[in-house]
Amino acid sequence: MFARVTTTQFSPYRLDEAISIIRDHTVPAAQKQTGFKGYLLLVDRSTGKGITITLWEEEEDRQITGPNSNYYREEIGKVVPLLTDAPSVEDLEIVIQV
Repeated sequence: MFARVTTTQFSPYRLDEAISIIRDHTVPAAQKQTGFKGYLLLVDRSTGKGITITLWEEEEDRQITGPNSNYYREEIGKVVPLLTDAPSVEDLEIVIQV
């Protein structure tokens, strides 16, 4: 399996708004993508830092849904107004899963 880790910095005052958008729009869109296996959103409410981890069956599935895809641009665009800094994206391979 493969993962994409996106680190975001939200305004702490708008974090609940970002969580709602992600829960109601981004997660359902991700679930429709080929090879989708899971979605995690971790946040630090005091700072507004968010870490999103999406899980993909194959490396190709992850690549097709990457930052240059319509899916990714559309979904990140929904939360861009709530960000205080540009997101950071890393693609990783899952080598141990328990």
